[in-house]
Amino acid sequence: MLLIQAVEAEIRRLRALPDEETVPGDEVLLMDYENVVEELEALYEEAGKAQPNLPSYGWLVKRPE
Repeated sequence: MLLIQAVEAEIRRLRALPDEETVPGDEVLLMDYENVVEELEALYEEAGKAQPNLPSYGWLVKRPE
């Protein structure tokens, strides 16, 4: 769960950067993180089937479901 939250926090940080503060590679890094999020979300959904008491993915990352 901490990994999910850490990746989401890094995505929010990168998206919030003003253009003048971005460095080469930030866009690629953001795309990589977004790909990881897709994988993590799918894995978390599978884990939720075995552990129904897990909080929702949206709750973990504090985004609307």
